[in-house]
Amino acid sequence: MRVFSLFALLLLASCTSSPGGGNNAGGNGSTNPPPRGRIQHTEEEAEKFVRRFEGLRAGLVNYYNPTKVELVSREFTAETVVFRLNNTGDTGAFHTAAVDLAAELAEKLWRHTTAEHEFVVESHLAIVKVQSIGIPAGSRAGDHIPVAMRLTGNASDVHGGYVYATPLRNRLGKVVAVLREGYLPFDVDKMPADEVTAEMRADAKNLERRESATGPWYLLRKGVQLAGDVSADDLSADQIILPLERVIDRVFETDVVVRTLSAEYIPDVLRDIERQMREQGLPVKAEHNQDKLVITPLGVREVPLSQVYERIAELRVDIRPKTRMIIVFDDALFRVAIYGAPNLRFMLGDVALTTDPFTRDKPGVAPYQLPFRVSCRVLERAKPGRSGKYGVTTDEERERGVVNDGSKGRVRLAWSRWKDGRQIAEKTEELDTADLSEILRHMWVRGAGPREILSFVIEADSSYAINAELGFNHHKIDPNRLEGR
Repeated sequence: MRVFSLFALLLLASCTSSPGGGNNAGGNGSTNPPPRGRIQHTEEEAEKFVRRFEGLRAGLVNYYNPTKVELVSREFTAETVVFRLNNTGDTGAFHTAAVDLAAELAEKLWRHTTAEHEFVVESHLAIVKVQSIGIPAGSRAGDHIPVAMRLTGNASDVHGGYVYATPLRNRLGKVVAVLREGYLPFDVDKMPADEVTAEMRADAKNLERRESATGPWYLLRKGVQLAGDVSADDLSADQIILPLERVIDRVFETDVVVRTLSAEYIPDVLRDIERQMREQGLPVKAEHNQDKLVITPLGVREVPLSQVYERIAELRVDIRPKTRMIIVFDDALFRVAIYGAPNLRFMLGDVALTTDPFTRDKPGVAPYQLPFRVSCRVLERAKPGRSGKYGVTTDEERERGVVNDGSKGRVRLAWSRWKDGRQIAEKTEELDTADLSEILRHMWVRGAGPREILSFVIEADSSYAINAELGFNHHKIDPNRLEGR
């Protein structure tokens, strides 16, 4: 994942300008340094700026490219005629079209029914398009599935109409389901109360009128049955495909694209997606296929694939680092957030920071000499004890009298502060910890600002002194903005 870190570095460098316009003179620092008056170099402020978390919960949409999402809808449809309507059917030219279609379907499908004897009185029949709401993966032959019924003419209602058995086919012509013969539910609200039975009232719930931008349509919950089993692995199943990539910048008119979700987090994210969608009553099967998440809705549902995707786009998922920490720089929240268990945060090697890495190799820009410079040398690496806790004891454990063995390591910090080209303070200290977050907080108290904290992490990552992923959400960080808070 060094490529990931490199892209993160390119991103940070591309959106950052040299402080004061880049007119640096040798080692004298910027002639117009960014404002620092609002920053308080206290332990309290250090803890607010350098935050630590075991894991993060973030929007799933952060980790895929929403412009390249694929909704693979393998819909099946049928066009049929509803008969015996009570003056709510098609009229005029639409009635003529309905009669012609009825004659055609009677010849092809309904030869052994009474359809050919139906009266063709105007406004007593209407053309409807029956559409699948979604392939119900995991369903079996004979299962009832909900479908959408849309009026294609000028009819106003289909309640109480009579339909004949009509096959619903997919784009390949395969019969996927069948509209059963019989009466559609009646609109009991328009019937005399004394004529409505309990059975009719229950049946009325199976046909619901809904409004959309293209006009009214009807949700028929029962009345259509599957012709065969639909496996979750069936090529006919609906799918939502999320590409695990983000465009983080454009270089020479070419998009810089990075993979957003490391393989170690994929299993937990898949389980989290399945759990949350199941709790919402829309179960799905979530799988990882190369650089994509493939999500297959399961079972019978009453919402179209687009609405299933809308629910998925709103999910927040848990990310729990297992092998390396995640470091997110966020200039909106004004903080550096380090995610991962304590054992992932320890320094592995030495770091020397004098010049700003964002301007060091920038063409035409003199390297910016940082006002706070530091050298960090690891004297002793962290070691776990029998507890496996590296000497880290939580507040809860401390209250219970638990003391974890092991060592957090030891580092030597040699730091100096500069102003107007002159060194104004320096010191060498040894810290009984190699925890990156504690080192950064110590640097803050000694005078390091947001830019130096950010630069130190970049240097540590590029020299393999830490094991981390940077810019996990691909935030574009502006250190100048950080300085101005």
